[in-house]
Amino acid sequence: MNEWNELGKTKAYAGKSWTLLQPREGYRFANQDDQSWETDFPGYGRTFPHPWGEATSKYFNTLLTVSPAGDELTLDFAKALLLAEGLGQDGTPDYLSISFSSTDYVGHFFGASSLEMEDQLLRLDRRLAELFEFIDREVGLKHTLIVLSADHGGPEAPGYLQELGRDNQYVDADQFSPDALNPLLRKKLGIDADLVTSFFHPYVYLDWKAVEAARRDLGDVQAALAEILHGFPEVFAAITARSLDLGQVGKGPIFDAVAANHNAKRSGDVYVVLRSQNFINDFDGLLIAATHGSPWRYDRHVPIVFAGHRIKAKRVSRPVTPYDIAVTLANLLDIEAPSGAIGEPLSELTQRK
Repeated sequence: MNEWNELGKTKAYAGKSWTLLQPREGYRFANQDDQSWETDFPGYGRTFPHPWGEATSKYFNTLLTVSPAGDELTLDFAKALLLAEGLGQDGTPDYLSISFSSTDYVGHFFGASSLEMEDQLLRLDRRLAELFEFIDREVGLKHTLIVLSADHGGPEAPGYLQELGRDNQYVDADQFSPDALNPLLRKKLGIDADLVTSFFHPYVYLDWKAVEAARRDLGDVQAALAEILHGFPEVFAAITARSLDLGQVGKGPIFDAVAANHNAKRSGDVYVVLRSQNFINDFDGLLIAATHGSPWRYDRHVPIVFAGHRIKAKRVSRPVTPYDIAVTLANLLDIEAPSGAIGEPLSELTQRK
């Protein structure tokens, strides 16, 4: 879609700002526009209006994504793509996947309970309505199956939870660094070698050659490191790669999620699970309000909505997952599911009278 890129759609936002969609008094979070935990990005600020700056500025395109402008541009491109590819114009089913990602970025900068997030969601609702109106005009919604979901959930900002009487907090990543962990591990093992090489959340990595040179068993060193990490007040669990390889981990959804994430060839030596609603907010040197990626329910809980073609209204409360979507669509199309699909067809959709 070089033609679309050449239109320079982003330039229309140059010198303008993200402003509120409606009068401030109409918002639930009208009085929460200046919260100390929000990201105060230079030139963008943490209160409305949020200036995008000039098109030539270094972070112009980045700031567009940290606002409803990102979704507006995504929608415009999706419309152009649908027309250019002739989607829905013959008897062969077409598939179009669209990621409206500004909600993610706004959540990182300002948190879930913020005036920015409230305005973002109001605007996202309008973008979806605009998309459906366009599809109805060009294809017909009666011929269209709509699926809405997300790749993850997200936590509240610890500062907001503290206002509600909770003790949640940001976690200092430096305490998991080699400089911090190596002295503790040397003392515990009674050796004079540095074995920890790095911490890349959520994994702590060991130097396997140094472990071998110290004549220590890798699994034993992992266990010793995990025991040290368990002593940190912010840590809920520290799970070794050896225990994951052997299937010797705790039971329950948290441990199941860690086990599902494990790759024997690429994962670190110890997986660190922080306590619920506690997380590291250092993002490449930028302090952000909130982040995701934990195995806790608030990060894993997402909606799944099927609507449109031959779908009858129904609310389902049983546990389902986003990876049920692919196999359900395959079942509805009477085709083989993708080879890597691991979900189950949603019976509420596939069992028809």
